[in-house]
Amino acid sequence: MSVNKHPSKAGYQQIRLYPDGKKGKQKVIPFKGSREDALLAQARIKLQVTPTISQLSIPLIKEAIPHFISWYSMDHLAPHKVVRYLELWKPYIGNLTFNLITAVTVETYKKDRLMENIKPTSINKELSALSMFLKWGKKKRYLLQLPDIERFPNKMVAAPLPDVPTREEVLSLIDGMIWPKCGLFACLYYAGLRKSEATLLTAENVYLDRGVLVVRGKGNKQRVVPIVDSLRPWLEKRLQEVKSGYLWPTRNNKPITDLKKIIKLAKERVGLTRHIYPHLLRHAFGTHATMAGVNLRSLQNIMGHTSSKTTEIYTTLNNQAIISELQGKFGK
Repeated sequence: MSVNKHPSKAGYQQIRLYPDGKKGKQKVIPFKGSREDALLAQARIKLQVTPTISQLSIPLIKEAIPHFISWYSMDHLAPHKVVRYLELWKPYIGNLTFNLITAVTVETYKKDRLMENIKPTSINKELSALSMFLKWGKKKRYLLQLPDIERFPNKMVAAPLPDVPTREEVLSLIDGMIWPKCGLFACLYYAGLRKSEATLLTAENVYLDRGVLVVRGKGNKQRVVPIVDSLRPWLEKRLQEVKSGYLWPTRNNKPITDLKKIIKLAKERVGLTRHIYPHLLRHAFGTHATMAGVNLRSLQNIMGHTSSKTTEIYTTLNNQAIISELQGKFGK
């Protein structure tokens, strides 16, 4: 095999190969692109057991990512995170094929990200995105064997417990928001919804007569969430304005994306200084529900946790909240 500049076509290379072995007839394939890209195409052929010209159709990673995202988006509500993670991988693997990704490639990426002061927790998410992508590639028969992707151990990625705001702080924050954005955040708190679940909630999935929301959660799974009395007025008012489609859309009728900016403005209006982010309202719901006596099994179903261990964190947060309340009343 060899790669040479095409003698007559500008911007083309020639890949010379022997599909039937060295004693067979030579094939010359014109390849549009740089010599580097032609060498990568040549490497694709070398990795095959029985190389043929048709195998040049095996995509480079950068060519395959959009197809993977299209497939992934069919079953996931918020694919933007995976898109962002794979974009981070592109400089390392974008010009490679699936079979050229090795454990060394992965370890190089991990070391570089650590040098950028990225936390192991975040890097593990990026590794998970790569793993999903490669498993998809294997199903497509773009590679025969998955490379070894070793994540950072749990002791390095254990996240600190969230500092859950009090009920009074949450209500003050929501009161500091203008309509209808305050209604969106009421759903985060009073129904314990994830950000994507609240922003993608539609009028068709609000059943006031039955007292429930039908929510699409992770993995496109549906679950039923009860509408508590405190949330009902927000939904009733909004359903008078929005008869169909997204319940809390932007002016362009698209889901709201920048919830942090809404929080920042509300905090300034009401004078809150503690750190608050959208998912913290879901944690507040779980903690306050536990304090109110909701059993963990019911809470697990309401919040859509696959494992009961995830829900059990709210027992710990409940204890912390009680201690904080006692300290506030009686001192340390």
